[in-house]
Amino acid sequence: MLGIDPLTISSLLILAGSSATCPKQDATKINIVPYTAKVKYDYHKSLKRIQSYSTDTVDPYGFHGQTITQGFMKGKIELRHKIKFGQIKNKHYGIGCAWYNEITVNINIDPTIVIAKELYRDKCMSKAILDHELKHVRVDREIVNKYSKIMGKKLMSALKSRGFSAGPFELKRMKEVTGKMQRVVQQILELEYKKLGIEREERQREVDSLGEYNEVDSKCPKFQKKKQKLYSSLLR
Repeated sequence: MLGIDPLTISSLLILAGSSATCPKQDATKINIVPYTAKVKYDYHKSLKRIQSYSTDTVDPYGFHGQTITQGFMKGKIELRHKIKFGQIKNKHYGIGCAWYNEITVNINIDPTIVIAKELYRDKCMSKAILDHELKHVRVDREIVNKYSKIMGKKLMSALKSRGFSAGPFELKRMKEVTGKMQRVVQQILELEYKKLGIEREERQREVDSLGEYNEVDSKCPKFQKKKQKLYSSLLR
């Protein structure tokens, strides 16, 4: 989602002889705001029903095993940004200037942990699965904090190399020029967001290792007999 809030300033361009120049701009104010919503929980879906949910997990049991999903964490990482432009419009000379006044980037996580209701009823398994799924939430938070810093540095570097501004240009090109300035910011953020997605997928798959699954089960040895009966209909 993109927002534009032009800040138009009635000011004359700096005239140097017969040519006009735009005033030099200070570094753009860049706000990177990572945010994690309060974790929501869903304990109402049956074990059978949650098997129908598609996840990014690679089956750690190999080609001959069959994995039963006991719970999962869902939630996207949403990226939004808003740009406030500063502008000078000199109608007498028919020229203008534009600069980035402020850029705000919001990176939001909205996690929900789902645990099959049959397992939630077992106090030991409920805690073991919850502890595992909270690891997924922690990974997302670490990834978002990491890329918040990266995006801030990338934006500052790219905009600094461009002087944080554009102009002077023909006044009739104001919309075109600010559109190009928008796209520069958008392209930088989209590239880093793609990198974020790749690293996130790799890190989340590391959490869903065979060793981790075995550790979850090992925490509740008394549940193993119940497990065989509970899972029998799903393994047919």
